[in-house]
Amino acid sequence: MIVGDVGKHIGPRAALVKIERSFLIAAVLLGMTSTVTQIVLLREFLSVFYGNELVIGIMLAGWMMLTGAGSFFGKTAVKTNAGTSLPISLLVLLATLPTVTVFLLRFLRNVVFPVGSLIGIVQVLWSSFVLLAPYCLLSGFLFTLLAQRISERYDSNLISIVYSWESIGSVIGGAVFGILMLQFLKTFQILILLMACGFGIIVYVSRQRRGLHAWYAFLAFSVLVLAVTVSLNLDDRTKAFLFKDQNILYHSDTPYGSLTVTEQGGQKNFYENNSLLFSTNDVTLNEESVHYAMVQHPKPERVLLISGGISGTTKEILKYNVKRIDYVELNPWIIEIGKKYTTALADEKVRVIDGDARLFVKKTPDRYDVALMSLPDPETAQINRFYTIEFFRELKGKLNNGAVVSLGITSSADYLSDEARRVRSIIYATLQSAFKNVLIVPGMKDYFLASDGQLDIQIGRMIGEKEIVNAYVNQYYLDDQLLQQRSNYILNTLDRKSAVNRDFEPISYYRQLLYWLSYFQISYWVPAAVCALLLAALAMKLNAISFGIFTGGFAASSIEILLLISFQIVYGYVYLVTGIILTIFMAGLAVGSLYRHKIVGRADIGNYVKTQMWITVYAVMLPIFLHLMKAASGSAVIIHTAFFLLTFTVALLVGAEFSVAARLQRGVVGSVASELYGIDLWGSAAGALIASTFLIPLLGIAEVSYLVASLTLVSALVAFGNRKKYASAYA
Repeated sequence: MIVGDVGKHIGPRAALVKIERSFLIAAVLLGMTSTVTQIVLLREFLSVFYGNELVIGIMLAGWMMLTGAGSFFGKTAVKTNAGTSLPISLLVLLATLPTVTVFLLRFLRNVVFPVGSLIGIVQVLWSSFVLLAPYCLLSGFLFTLLAQRISERYDSNLISIVYSWESIGSVIGGAVFGILMLQFLKTFQILILLMACGFGIIVYVSRQRRGLHAWYAFLAFSVLVLAVTVSLNLDDRTKAFLFKDQNILYHSDTPYGSLTVTEQGGQKNFYENNSLLFSTNDVTLNEESVHYAMVQHPKPERVLLISGGISGTTKEILKYNVKRIDYVELNPWIIEIGKKYTTALADEKVRVIDGDARLFVKKTPDRYDVALMSLPDPETAQINRFYTIEFFRELKGKLNNGAVVSLGITSSADYLSDEARRVRSIIYATLQSAFKNVLIVPGMKDYFLASDGQLDIQIGRMIGEKEIVNAYVNQYYLDDQLLQQRSNYILNTLDRKSAVNRDFEPISYYRQLLYWLSYFQISYWVPAAVCALLLAALAMKLNAISFGIFTGGFAASSIEILLLISFQIVYGYVYLVTGIILTIFMAGLAVGSLYRHKIVGRADIGNYVKTQMWITVYAVMLPIFLHLMKAASGSAVIIHTAFFLLTFTVALLVGAEFSVAARLQRGVVGSVASELYGIDLWGSAAGALIASTFLIPLLGIAEVSYLVASLTLVSALVAFGNRKKYASAYA
């Protein structure tokens, strides 16, 4: 057996020449299928479990923890003597599991949980682990198996080479499937294409390694499986599992989420990620979201509508004889179904803009009399951008004198829990920092009206004076005195000293997350304490090299999330760029690992410490770069290029760190591969979960970056303190 710190050195170029192509293709296939499956499953989990950042964090953490566990189980591969038959067999299973997993996820949703129920965090946790376990454990096992087989074949430690080629596969998967295919294909179409690609590669490998008989047998098997899968039309069949007793009129897996239109009892229902956007004939909600604000303005002519335009709000706005409505919607597929199934966008006064509303507000030269925000509560980092003081000030800069802004959050009815009060206090304080007057009008939602002009709670009276004909919001149905009492009740419970919600300090998103958790009677600090205890227990068992890999993984995933959120703040939400950033990150890992010898030099303990120090410096400087980009009015090209370079740089450093660690860590190659790969993934899991759900909303972006810097600095000092133990290692 080969050990990690002995054996002749094979540099990256020599390794590329000497290693058989079939081995490298197997590593590429592993990375490609893993990345595509992760992207597809993340979308599916968000859709089925009505996801926010906590659900995303749990899913990603579960994915990486289980893959890491599979890598540890891969130590048993050292004891097997199955040659290439075992890797080929497992790759076949790996290619088919994603399709099976998505089928089970959709089928079991309304079997295990009541139809229409809100799934709790504990249920999300165990459900994701159960469904992800087969694929993740297998993919982690395969990495260790491939690293052990290739290193044994060439009598050298080639863990970093396998890591590099797996990362290259991830780049291919992210670029081809994550960026391109998701825009044109449905979920099972992507998975079947991935299966076909996997089978094709395995057919090639089997012919090279197993002979013609095995090749013919597997080719026939591949054709049969693919033919049966395609004939079943799984996209439509499995979607029906999620919408029982409803007739599905339309379904599309868009880059921004899954859109579905159903019909039930003559009523059309519009869903995004299985959450109801609106139903036809919901007159009350449409009237409230428009008239509470529109009636405040003496003569509104130009209206900005952010989301919600196809629900019927445009028809309510047109009752005021406005000159133009600018309707901004992030997801162009929502506009498509709006034109197909409603008449909301038929009027020539409605100008439809597909794109990020914050980016539109920043760039538009137009000014408005009323701005209506029909957005969800600030329960994700993406949506929270529209509830910050920075956005309110940007929006105010595009308003005429006396203009009115309206936004609505989920109604508190006649009782405010502590968390609901805190959320409203933050939004109220944030609006007050931008506008002179803020009014809360309770209804089916709690509507916040803001203006530098006067605001009046006498909605019914003003509707009557303007002779606006409504079914619900009128002087006959609304009791203005009761409306005043309910508004005062909410205002009197608010904390007038509440902090303001900011782009880089998203406390509203943090409080909304606590509010969501309160539905399930779970303390926010319980999962935080569990995570802290598990991390402390793990850290105590790691040596200096492993600890550095853990902190590197933590830093990589944390910084990646910081960059994704910061890009949305600085520039705006562009789905395609999100996929590009993820792909560039994987490319950086591949280049860093493959060309470590040119980036940091020899794989010795000194360069290992230096690499960690460079990550520390990067994390310290990151907030400065982000604030400079936010303050600058640079072009889109400059902003994009800067974020891409920041992403590539941190990934390059982490990839190089892994390559050095693979040479320094002592032990049997199979054990070294399983340990380092597993710990790297566990560190990444901790970063993804803790940064997105605890640290960023609680501390802010700059503070999290400094915390990451402190952690990597500690690991560098630990490695430096143990340098004598690894002084004899070489590369």
